[in-house]
Amino acid sequence: MTVKTQCHQNNYHEICKIKNTHDKFLEAHHFLFMMMQNYHYPDGFRYNMNAFIQALRNITFALQSEKRVIPNFDLWYEEKQQWMKGNSLLRNFVESRNIVVKRGNLEIKSEAHIGLFKYRTPKLGMLIPVNPFLPSEQLLELASEHYVGLFIDEEHSSIGEQCGIQRRWIVDSIGDDEIVEQCLKAWKIIGSLLAEAHELLDMDFKVITDLECNQEFYRVLLETDVNPNLAEEWKWL
Repeated sequence: MTVKTQCHQNNYHEICKIKNTHDKFLEAHHFLFMMMQNYHYPDGFRYNMNAFIQALRNITFALQSEKRVIPNFDLWYEEKQQWMKGNSLLRNFVESRNIVVKRGNLEIKSEAHIGLFKYRTPKLGMLIPVNPFLPSEQLLELASEHYVGLFIDEEHSSIGEQCGIQRRWIVDSIGDDEIVEQCLKAWKIIGSLLAEAHELLDMDFKVITDLECNQEFYRVLLETDVNPNLAEEWKWL
C-alpha cells in the first residue's frame, strides 16, 4: 500500500512536484479573499475580481507547463480539457478572462437592500439597483437620511437596530448569481482538477478555504461597521 505525501498550504514549497501550479491556485484564492475584503469599495472589488479571473485561468496554464512530471499527462489532460469545456461556468470564466485581457472591463451590475437592520439581518427596506461605481458608504448615508427619525430614533434606543445595506454584485458574462459565489465555485472546480493531478503524483491534496463565511458578514455594511464608536455613543455597550 502506497503512503501518499500530504501536500498542503504550509509545505507545498518544499515537497510539491507541481509547486508553480499549486502556487497559482493559492494566488487565485488570495484575490478571491481580497474581493470579499473590498466588497463595499467598487474599484478595489473590480480590480481584484479581474485579477482573480486571470489567476484562475493561469492555474491550468501552469499545470500544462509542469506536465513533464505527471505520468501519462497528455492522455489524462485531454479528457480533463473536454470536461472543462463542457462546464458552462468554467467556459464563462474563460470567455470573461479573454474580455479582461484583450478588450477591457466586464459589464458589472450591483443592487442593494437598503434600510433598517436588526444586527446584520434586514428588517425593513427596499431592494434597488445601484450605481456599480458608488461606494457602499454613500449608499449607507442615503439610508440614514431616510430611516433615522422615521423608523429609527436619533438615539438608536433599540439595541441592534441601525441603518445598513446588503449589497450584491452580478457579472452578466459569468452568470446571474452573485459573483463571489460564482468565483468560489469555479475555484473549487479547478481545485478538484488539481487534486487529481496530485493523485497521479501519489500526493494527497485537499481544497481548503475559510472563505465560505456567511454572506451577511461580507455583503452587509452597517453604521457601526463604518464607525465602531457609535455602539458606545448609543449606549449599547
